[in-house]
Amino acid sequence: MILLLIAVILLAVVFQSSVRRRGLRGLEVELSFPQALVEQETSFELTLELINRRRVFFPFLRISVRLPEGLVADVEEKQLRTDVLGRQLISISTWLGPRQRFFRSIHLKAVRRGRFLVEDVTVYGGDYLGISEEGERFSRFLEVVAIPRQAEGREIEQIAGGFPGDISVNRFLYEDPVLTVGYRDYTGREPMKMLAWTQIARTGRLMVKQYDYTLETSVMVVLNMECRSQEAKRKSMIEAAYRIARSVCEQLEEQGVQYSFHTNAVTAGDFASWQSVGEGLGEHHLAHILEGLGRGLDQTVITCEVLLERAIRSSDSTRGLMFITPEEDPEALHLAVAWAERAGVRLWTATGQEESVC
Repeated sequence: MILLLIAVILLAVVFQSSVRRRGLRGLEVELSFPQALVEQETSFELTLELINRRRVFFPFLRISVRLPEGLVADVEEKQLRTDVLGRQLISISTWLGPRQRFFRSIHLKAVRRGRFLVEDVTVYGGDYLGISEEGERFSRFLEVVAIPRQAEGREIEQIAGGFPGDISVNRFLYEDPVLTVGYRDYTGREPMKMLAWTQIARTGRLMVKQYDYTLETSVMVVLNMECRSQEAKRKSMIEAAYRIARSVCEQLEEQGVQYSFHTNAVTAGDFASWQSVGEGLGEHHLAHILEGLGRGLDQTVITCEVLLERAIRSSDSTRGLMFITPEEDPEALHLAVAWAERAGVRLWTATGQEESVC
């Protein structure tokens, strides 16, 4: 009996020693966001996968994922920790046999609009006796963007002020698809109704109809982020402006009206191309703009005047200018009026300031 006990102890020491020597070699970690764009306060997934590439047994593994501020996890309370900065740490324990995989979907929510970055995941491997554990950090730079909420019902009514109806009327007054002056290559931003099927069959390339620009109608959406108000009011007005911009673009999509988008807002991450998006329609066109609205900050790269000047000069087919700004700033609104008159286009304005739409 004593010999058996000694044999068991020796065997345990051998296994213990082997686990410590090999560490976490052969273990791979995959972390990903299946969705790049998410809605605020709506559940989405962060997927975690551990892959054991070797013929060894990991008796204990603990995976720790640190969430950025603004993301919260919907997991069991025992799997949550909090660091000194108040950020959540997700801690998941498991074991992994030879050549096995471990998969887990972690449900998260974004409590605000913005870009969120998960930078790393740490895996701790424990021994058979639970005496010690060894950790290894795997760098992962994953990002997910929470887009602005839709404008509230009252805000949409304020924006309207004739805007959706007038655009719809102008569209049917100006656009005449019978008057086709030619054809051009499909860019991916045109609606399906513009595809020229006879030309596609003849050339083998995707082609769209080219109408006389004087007969096409489009709207230019200009989002100004200059705001001189005090900090206490500034943040709420900026967020309202982002929500209004989303609602306006979605209304134009629903009505099938082409639109371009221009802004002077700085974005989080490498997304500079968003500051000027050409005329177009469709799912990808809208998604590109919504991603920028999610990444947008409260800083500007150019002044409001320069923004309007560049926007107006970028298109000859614009029939309307939708100017959105955080506060009811007379100077900014006067600039919009002046540029609209100079370009000969219809002007609508909306501000993020409560009860202030002109």
